[in-house]
Amino acid sequence: MKRSAVVALVAAALSAAFLPTAVSAGQEVAVQGALTRYVVVFDGEWAADGTFQIGGSSAVNREAALALVRSAGGVVRIDLSRQIGVAVVESTNALFADALAGSGLVDVAAEDFKWKAFPSYAEAVASGQLVTLSHPGAGGGGPDESDDPLEPLQWSMRQIRTAEAHAVQAGWDAVDVGILDTGIDAQHLDFLGDDGSNVDCARGRDFIPEGPGIGLPNPCVDNNFHGTHVAGIVAARANGLGVVGVAPNVTLVPVKVCDSDGYCYAGSTAAGITYAGDAKLDVINMSFFVDDDEFEESTEFKCMSDPEQRAFRQANERAIKYARNQGVVPVAALGNSDNDLAHPPEPYTNECDVVPAETTGVIGTVSLGPNSEKAYYSNYGDGAADVSAPGGSGTTGNCQNTVLSTIPGNAWGCFQGTSMASPHATGVVALIISQFGKLKDGDVVLSPTKVEGHLQGTAIDIGLPGYDQCFGNGRIDALRAVQHDTSGAYDADAPFCPEYDE
Repeated sequence: MKRSAVVALVAAALSAAFLPTAVSAGQEVAVQGALTRYVVVFDGEWAADGTFQIGGSSAVNREAALALVRSAGGVVRIDLSRQIGVAVVESTNALFADALAGSGLVDVAAEDFKWKAFPSYAEAVASGQLVTLSHPGAGGGGPDESDDPLEPLQWSMRQIRTAEAHAVQAGWDAVDVGILDTGIDAQHLDFLGDDGSNVDCARGRDFIPEGPGIGLPNPCVDNNFHGTHVAGIVAARANGLGVVGVAPNVTLVPVKVCDSDGYCYAGSTAAGITYAGDAKLDVINMSFFVDDDEFEESTEFKCMSDPEQRAFRQANERAIKYARNQGVVPVAALGNSDNDLAHPPEPYTNECDVVPAETTGVIGTVSLGPNSEKAYYSNYGDGAADVSAPGGSGTTGNCQNTVLSTIPGNAWGCFQGTSMASPHATGVVALIISQFGKLKDGDVVLSPTKVEGHLQGTAIDIGLPGYDQCFGNGRIDALRAVQHDTSGAYDADAPFCPEYDE
């Protein structure tokens, strides 16, 4: 388990809790500047009921805190103050953050930022990172598989024995899986069945701010490709077309926190995670961190000593805690920099974390190649790695060792990364909840703590015996998970991790 996560502009269809707060008529702003977005983290503490109390009592201080934001020239665009004591604000006051700094109700206010999490569709295809396949038509799989024609290429599903698991449990449509990403192409043929799409657009949300790269402000349109690829790994249907996901019968809920250019937003992710708690989703997948460009420019590590990064971390730490208190199981990718997260590279120290994968309460996922080897790019680390899952460890252009899944436009593509490992783990979590969760007041109930223990306890040990820095508690196994088989299992054929020799 670990530590935190992210927030942005909201679509008009959101609930009253997210409606913008207007600036008072005639309000004076000291210094006019460009319109800028800020994450404002209010001071306070958690109450016994799992809500965040601003200044110790939101009933007393919440309106005063929001009035303070307005008096400094801010317009609240996403109001998370009731749930986690955070607001995403826009202001033209160049001194907005400074104006809040002296208040005892404000912990930190910092300019919101975005980071390049993954390439755009055009970038991925041009670089060879994404290999696309056209519509394959109908056809047969292997004797132990369904008739989805691309299943023979799904080495990742064979590695974790999903076909065998589906004979026991293939997912329950009452189980809701939030895909926090670039949206999902809900009309993709591989999400369609006799009852329509298994993507719930009505409960989807778009938290992306306006601007370049936004694409269509609709969570059921993926202007990138990443969200649809992740969603297919979790729950592409066994419908005779394309591929089959880990949990093909569950319901997918798209929560857009990243734009068409592959940029994710600090404010958007915090809002998306908080929304998952409000909507009582059962599990969320967060594959939105991949290291970007030069190391010196990297946003991989978020340090508490940096005010902007502290705002980002605290907003998302609170969002994760809130979501878990509502029964959400958070799963995340560990990142693609081959870093030992327990010993960050210079100049970073252990006060700096990868977010959200190292956040307390998040299941951090290591990426494996086809032979159960640690992927050459995957982050790892004692305390950071919880489980391992297939994510690919090959070269561009080779679908034999990268992960095949859905991409927008009724196509399929091969891609790799911890972004692909995480949804395999998310899918197995969804199978666990489907098999062992109980329906209560219209919601499937199984505590996140029990789910984590179940996932880790049924994993197959690889690498060094027992928990280790490279593979965590081992390689996830869908069949053992749905059978709740916690007998010790060790795969002696899986290669050891090269990092053991360091």
